[in-house]
Formats: sequence, C-alpha cells, structure tokens
Amino acid sequence: MPLSKLKIKNATYLKDLSGIDVLHADEPHALVMAAGYLKFTLAKNKSEGIYFRGQRKIYESLSPTLYRDTPSIKVQNAKHAALSKLVQRFVDSGNIFGSFGDYAHEALLQHYGISTTWMDLVDNVWVALWFACHQAMSVGKRGEFVHFERRLPSSSNPYAYLLLIAANINHRSRDKPGYYHGDQTELVDLRMAAPSVFLRPHAQHGLLFRRKGDITGRALDYSSQLRGVIRVDLAKALDWLGSGKMVNTHSLFPPPFYDNGYQLLLTCGVEGDRTTGTISHIGA
Repeated sequence: MPLSKLKIKNATYLKDLSGIDVLHADEPHALVMAAGYLKFTLAKNKSEGIYFRGQRKIYESLSPTLYRDTPSIKVQNAKHAALSKLVQRFVDSGNIFGSFGDYAHEALLQHYGISTTWMDLVDNVWVALWFACHQAMSVGKRGEFVHFERRLPSSSNPYAYLLLIAANINHRSRDKPGYYHGDQTELVDLRMAAPSVFLRPHAQHGLLFRRKGDITGRALDYSSQLRGVIRVDLAKALDWLGSGKMVNTHSLFPPPFYDNGYQLLLTCGVEGDRTTGTISHIGA
C-alpha cells in the first residue's frame, strides 16, 4: 500500500524537486502516522519490516558504502576479499568478538565506520530525522575523522527526508538473535545481536540490512527495498527535534569513555585502508 493512499491531516502527497513522489508532512503527528502506516501494513501483508533512514537529499541509488565506485564484478570481488581480511583481523584482535555471533561482525563494524555490504537503518523516527537534519563532515587519509554539522535551512537546502526501507522478517533463528531474513534481504538488529558494551547501536536503535546475493554476486543498488519517502521542511524538523540531550551527537555517538566497545575498536591496533575505510573518530 503506497503512501499515496494515505489521507492524513497536514500531509500532502506530491512530486519532489528530485522527481520522485514524496509525502510532505507539516506536523509531527503526520510524520509518525505515515511511518506507522507502512510498518503496520507491510508487516501484516508482506512480512516486511519497515525501518528508517534519514537523508539530507535524495540520491540516484541506494548503495552500501563498500559498493560506491564499483564498476564491475571483478572490482566487487576484490572489495569483498579486502573486507573479509579486515573483519578477520578485528576478530583476531581480542576476545570481544567471541561474545556474539559472527553473522553480526561485519554489520557491527559498518556501524562504527567500516565500509561493508550492509546499510545502516534505525528503528526510531526521531533518530532518523536527526540524521536528515545533520551533515557528516570528514577529513583524514581514510575519512576517519568525522563530525556532524547542523544543517541550515535555505532556498537550496530546504528539506529533510526520511526513507522508509523494507526488509524481510519472514524467518529468524534462536541461534542468531536479532537476525531476520527472507527471499530478498537480511536484517541484523544490533540491539539483540551485539552486547551493549557496544553502546552506539543501542543509543541509535540501530539496525543494518542488505540485499541477498546470488551466483553472479550481490546487487550494488538496494533501491528495490524503498517503500516510500517522507519529506519535512528542514526548519520545522529542527524545531521538532529541539535541543534535548537524548538527540544530539554526544548521545547518539557516545564517546569511547562511555562506549567500551568503541574504545576497543579504536585501540585494538587494526587499521583499514582506502577500500574498507576504518573505524571513525566522531567529534562530539
């Protein structure tokens, strides 16, 4: 059931400047109702969970970080090999990775800055809106030093976007807490898959998903899982978020003083490269 079917007060279905159809929400209840509509409808009818991704603009594709600038299967395979070696180096660096399943290792590293086949999502509409209202700025040889700047509304920068992404939730296993899969996708909920010694995914209500691969490789673009886009005026979105301590960089990206798992990743002696990136240093 597309968002165009919705009749919500203070919400209008229209065509965005990017050319795609969006639901423009003018007040918080409209935003939450639209997000909840697809969560309820698709879980009931298609066994799909709907999760959120906040963006400052609409891009031409929905690709995981590892697959950007990947022109061929040969390049994709080389990136997979580099990533596998890096993940193994983290696993070998200490005992912490032995405390949770290997199905979540790559997804966890993605959440802390490594470029992987997974894509970050959140299960909280306000956290997604925060990401849509801020821009990540990075420097360093591998872009490892990152800070977030609050976006300023302007005629060329007027909106915040929430992408509604579907992941299969048909199947799960007791042996893999927080892991869901179906015909098209895999989903890892790090709040169940990883201990809270890794604080960041718990603070962000963080999940990750990816398209399943086949004998020819894994799809480079995950846009087939997009189920709708909600648009909000950036000035209104910033006002709705306010300045509460639970929705700021310090809370959503806890420093290593509080996030012991993050501290371990930063100090374990494993460095990435230009292909895989590295663990990000987040300025809070």
